[in-house]
Amino acid sequence: MPGLFHVKPPGELMTVGGDSLHVLVEGDGPAVVLCGGLAGNWFDWDDCARNLSLDRTVVRFDRPGFGLSEPSAQIPSVRGEAQRIADVLDAVGITEPAVAVGHSIAGFYAEGFARLFPERAAGILLLDSSAEKNPKRLVPRNLLLTASHLAAATASIAGLQRLLGTTTRKILNQSVPPTGPSHTMAEWVGHIYREPHYLEAAMIEYVAYTDMAMELNKLRESEDHRLPDIGISVVAAHTDHSTPWSVSWMAKQQRLATYLGGRFHVLRPAHHHAMIDQPEKLAELIRSVT
Repeated sequence: MPGLFHVKPPGELMTVGGDSLHVLVEGDGPAVVLCGGLAGNWFDWDDCARNLSLDRTVVRFDRPGFGLSEPSAQIPSVRGEAQRIADVLDAVGITEPAVAVGHSIAGFYAEGFARLFPERAAGILLLDSSAEKNPKRLVPRNLLLTASHLAAATASIAGLQRLLGTTTRKILNQSVPPTGPSHTMAEWVGHIYREPHYLEAAMIEYVAYTDMAMELNKLRESEDHRLPDIGISVVAAHTDHSTPWSVSWMAKQQRLATYLGGRFHVLRPAHHHAMIDQPEKLAELIRSVT
């Protein structure tokens, strides 16, 4: 793979919990682990991680099927992803408590990590996090999983993923680094978003969303899994263009912060992938968690 690119892939492949994961560790100091949202990749955090690594040990990893990590047959769950965070920290030799940052769906994972491994959590920051008060599954999960496998295979065989992969990225992720578009990021996007297993992993994680929302709510109701006494921040991204949807989203994020007993911040101007739009501001908010 390295020969296909002008730059050497960063980090290394490590066997973690039986899966081959792409893991990066940078900097020195208190530990921070950055968890991307649905179909997120390590490079989405590049500028934020570069800033944080000036005085923090920053850990990034791609979940199975994303980035440079190998796919897995396991269906994502909150417990499974919380365990993965702990396993990654073990694999890189970090035993002290770490701040877990979760973007979008990974907000479930960061909160789950703090509830299931309270002794290992120094704080959590949920960035434009998924939040569901009363999630309900209307279609059987097995039916949706079968449809996801079929759709991903069809898109790959028909060549649609290779044709539309990068276009889909541009539609779903409109964030641009402060220094402008990155050639290196564009090169990785051009490769990774065309991988058949990438689309399949994204669709499966999306199908698992409702079950994970219900799973997290059950953890919240359990006396055995209360959040420890740690710093908690909920950060919402705002483009500075108010719409009925953005007003509703801000209210939802603020309610989440109140429910968790955390601080609420608005990062603006920023799209959903605010770690790309506002890496330095986000890095400061991560530092402030502890």
